[in-house]
Amino acid sequence: MRRFVTLAPAFVVMATTVTVLLVAPAAVRRIGHANTAVEVAFARQTIEEDDILARLDRAVGAIAQAVEPSVVHIDVRTPDAGRSTTGSGWIFDTNGHIVTNSHVVRGAEQVRVEFYDGRVERAVVVGADPFTDIAVLKVAVTDGLFPVNMAIGTLPHKGERVFAFGSPFGFKFSMSEGIVSGLGRNPQGSLGLGGYTNFIQTDAAVNPGNSGGPLVNIRGELVGMNVAIATGKDSQGTQETGDSAGISFAIPVGTIGPIVDQLIETGGISRGFVGVRFQEGADWLSLPDGRELRGVRVTEVIAEGPASKAGLQSGDTIVRIQGYPVTGSDALSSLISSGRAGDEIGIEAMRAGELLPITIRLGEMPIENMLERIAGQLDRQLGIRVHTVYKDDGGRGVAIMSVRDGSIGDRAGLRPGQLVERVGSQRVSSGIDLYEAVYGQGLLSRGELGFVVSNLDNPGRSRQTVPVRIYP
Repeated sequence: MRRFVTLAPAFVVMATTVTVLLVAPAAVRRIGHANTAVEVAFARQTIEEDDILARLDRAVGAIAQAVEPSVVHIDVRTPDAGRSTTGSGWIFDTNGHIVTNSHVVRGAEQVRVEFYDGRVERAVVVGADPFTDIAVLKVAVTDGLFPVNMAIGTLPHKGERVFAFGSPFGFKFSMSEGIVSGLGRNPQGSLGLGGYTNFIQTDAAVNPGNSGGPLVNIRGELVGMNVAIATGKDSQGTQETGDSAGISFAIPVGTIGPIVDQLIETGGISRGFVGVRFQEGADWLSLPDGRELRGVRVTEVIAEGPASKAGLQSGDTIVRIQGYPVTGSDALSSLISSGRAGDEIGIEAMRAGELLPITIRLGEMPIENMLERIAGQLDRQLGIRVHTVYKDDGGRGVAIMSVRDGSIGDRAGLRPGQLVERVGSQRVSSGIDLYEAVYGQGLLSRGELGFVVSNLDNPGRSRQTVPVRIYP
């Protein structure tokens, strides 16, 4: 019997396959579109019913409205061929006092302050402290001033939201948002060798022009003042160059308050002294309840000093000063030095596993304790380094070792190899003498001093007076 072979079933299968290949994707897309439509509708309904983001926006907007009237834009004109710089600041009180960074108004010949409502007023420098980079200005007007609320007694914590205000790249009254990324930071390059740090670290966008602007918390209260940023080229902290790389630093309010009060009252700074020596860095301590604290171990208590009289002992570990955590030796120095002689400060110290409250009445910081810091500020602000030399007649002198190109010292006329004979009213014969003269006569904070210099190889006939001005 002959077998008949037919291709019909194969054609049916093939046609079905082609149909599926052509139709199925469209069907799948329609199903996907339908699912997406359901998801979009549900998301829109969720947004309409839950206004948490709208409430968050309103809250952030309220922070902007509450803080912006307290922020100022600062224009600074310097004697250097009319060169001008800009920065930021904030209103401290209704008497016309404005706070900013010392480096913002350094070298200022004229300072103008612009308020949020467009008013522009001339300001004078009341005083400045280059060691903490804090300065106080004053304007003549007292109406329409809205002082910033300060977070007194409220400590920032890592992870909390903060907002930075200022004029980045000249864009006035800008606002950026971030979180507290760290506390007790010590960026070595931010204030130079002689600066007191203990900064708040944030990831809020801060750029040149933000310096001196307020850093506030979610209640619109000042927790710090923008001072420096870390960049890809300078991870150790810079004040005037570079762009935001997600790391910015702010001076904490615990340092700002005491310094500002002193500058307003006297125009200068009296630094607190407790009379202890301590180890560098910090120790981790465990409390009986399982908590861990950081602190700085006291290695020596100076006899008859303020700490000794208060009962602090060698081997104690200081963990808090005025309620602020002591995260390291730099934080300890900063918190102590911001107080003035005669002030009483409360500290907490760990001794034999127990936290002890101790009240210390601060003494006056001896000049000997400031010499290294003064040397660092001479380098940072004047751009000069000096050392003691022995002259041919057997006497000592102080010679300029180096002068940084373009620095204030360079523009004033100071040169390597010059012998400094007098600073202001004080004769100098060593580096220590020079540091004491500069500090005691207020050059680093505000003013002008004459440097009487001569060439090291011909001191008698080459003598000249070089006026050196740092304002502030």
